[in-house]
Amino acid sequence: MSIKIKEELKEWTINFLKNKNAILQTLQKIEEEKEGYDLKIIYDDKETYVLIKPFIDNFEELEEKIDQNKNITLVLLNSKKNLDILIDKWEYFAGFDKLTIYFVNMFSISDKKWVIRPYLHNKISEASALKPGLKSMFNTVDSITEKEAESKTL
Repeated sequence: MSIKIKEELKEWTINFLKNKNAILQTLQKIEEEKEGYDLKIIYDDKETYVLIKPFIDNFEELEEKIDQNKNITLVLLNSKKNLDILIDKWEYFAGFDKLTIYFVNMFSISDKKWVIRPYLHNKISEASALKPGLKSMFNTVDSITEKEAESKTL
């Protein structure tokens, strides 16, 4: 995976958070490369640690970073591979009440992102509707492969 893809996704995330803050006005500071995370977001009432993983290539490495005691945001590209990992590891992700996952395609013609909080989603949805529901949300944003992402970031 290209470093350029990760950097563009990080830049998109920072811009998204700043734009979101224009309404909420609770963001105090964005720190890069803090405490083993790509971003540390300091709000008036909480801190959020951001992991930017365009593609989940090493699930074990990701497991080490997701902490039950921290607000964690995981930013992924909206790829079929990442969706399949979410579905396959659903029980794991749903075990963290402070985890938010963004699926992003900053090159998408339609929506640029969709968001899920697996813990909350798991509480309110039926198990039989999980896969079709996630696929439906996935389809709101153009999917992107690693090859497509690399060609757009050159």
